[in-house]
Order: sequence, then C-alpha cells, then structure tokens
Amino acid sequence: MSNELFETLTSNIHFNVTEMGRKTWTQNWMVPENLITIVGLKNGKKPVFYYGLTENYRTNFVLKKGTSENGNKYINARVYFRFCKDTIVEKEKYVVANGFNGLLLGIKIGKTEFINTFKSMLLEEYRRGDAHTIEVLERMKDRNVFESVEESAQYIADRDYNWLIGRLKYKGKLFNYSGQGYWLLPLKTQMELTKGFIEEDCDLTIDLENTEVFENYLIYVDTVNSVVRYNGERLCTSGYSLAEELKKHSDENTCPWCGEKLRLIKTKKGEFLGCSSYPKCLYRRFLNKK
Repeated sequence: MSNELFETLTSNIHFNVTEMGRKTWTQNWMVPENLITIVGLKNGKKPVFYYGLTENYRTNFVLKKGTSENGNKYINARVYFRFCKDTIVEKEKYVVANGFNGLLLGIKIGKTEFINTFKSMLLEEYRRGDAHTIEVLERMKDRNVFESVEESAQYIADRDYNWLIGRLKYKGKLFNYSGQGYWLLPLKTQMELTKGFIEEDCDLTIDLENTEVFENYLIYVDTVNSVVRYNGERLCTSGYSLAEELKKHSDENTCPWCGEKLRLIKTKKGEFLGCSSYPKCLYRRFLNKK
C-alpha cells in the first residue's frame, strides 16, 4: 500500500489498516496486501466491517481514434486499470475463508499523470507523422484559436480527463470532491461481481468510461482535499438528493474543469468564455462563431 493512502486511512478514526503477506500470515494462498477494518454506522449501530485490499493492477493509457458521422476525425484519451483474474481469485479465497466482508480493488486516479501522459502520446504521434493525429490537432488548433499544436494536445487531454472524472463523480455522488485519489471498489456486491467491472480473457478491467462500478465504491480518499469518504449507501443510512446536488454545483460563470471564473474573450472567429487561469487551463465555450 502506498504511504499516502496508508497514512490517510490510519489517521481517520473509522479505519484501521494492517499490512498482510504470505510470510506474515503463514498462508499458502495469495493473500491480499492489506486488511482494512471499518467502523460504520448502520441503523443507529456501529458495526465493524473487514475487507481485504489489493492494489496490484496495470494501467493502460490508450488513444482511441475514429471518424464521426460527419466525416471529422477524432481522438479520445482513455485509461484502463487491469487486475489479473487468477490473482484476484486466489486473494478472494483467503477473504472468504477468513470470513471477511469482501475484497476491495484499489486504484489511484491522478490528473497530472493523465494529462501529461496523453499530451506526450499525442505529440509523439504528431511528430512521427501520423496523418490522423495531425489532422485532429491542426483542426483543434484552428477551431479553438490556439497558438500551437501543443495546446491542442493539452486541450484534448484536459477535455477527456474532465469528461471522465465528471461522470465518475456523478456516479459516486461526490460533487464536492476532486475525483482524484484512491478509489476502493468491492469485487462483489450481494455475492455477484459488482456491476461495471469488465471481464476479459485474463483480466478484470476498470474502464473510467464505464462508471457503473464507481456507484458502488466503498472508500474514496481525495488526495487533493485530504479527506476520506465512505459510501453511505453501503455502510450507513442517510438522505441524499442527487437533483439538489446537481443544482448546487451548476454555475455558468465557473469553469467546469478547474473551478476558476470564466471570462469573455473576443476574437476574429467569434466570442467565447475562456478560463481565467489560461494557459494553465484551456477550457473555452464559444458563444458565437463567425
């Protein structure tokens, strides 16, 4: 377990984390790397929940290229977290045999890594002469009045990160949080594989585009705001209005990507609302085009 996650969880009175391993527990099975004890609140009582946690996954960053119905080429930045199914099965055996509540799959989502990785991938494709990438970046530069294809590449990475993280926060009902940090997701819900996991030949995959699995997150550690949230619908009972939260967090004058104020910018191609933190944030929304 990363020091950041371990320190954050152990500093919270609701959690206790113990590192595990074959040598420590003298087991032949492949045990989870950690055991998390959670003090919840359910029906006025404070039961204790026990979960095994594994973070052994591979991260795949992929540029998905295609052509729209109107003939325009596009590129989408997507990321996948892949767990080895055989390893997961072995860890779950230990969890079941020891009467735990379940096995958690832990992943970390970071904005800087996402944007820098995809920006570099796009520019590398551009420099090696990939016709599809060149067309997309040049069109993006012209359409958004950017100064360089570097800005086009960053814009695509920013755009797709914020689109993916927005969907994820919506499913997890965590509008006040960054979406960055650690997500601990239960392998199973009511004895069935939690909806949203993708079963492939050798892997169990988490796809940020398929956010259904995040609706069932158990613990979320926001590394930007240094807070821990656990899923109230799984461990406690509380009233929650999704409609009210959406209304509370909608503001036409605020940048949906970074939260800074938007400002009106006039160009020869028309007027648009751009982020006041430009060039750090490249969000813009055209009001009219000439």
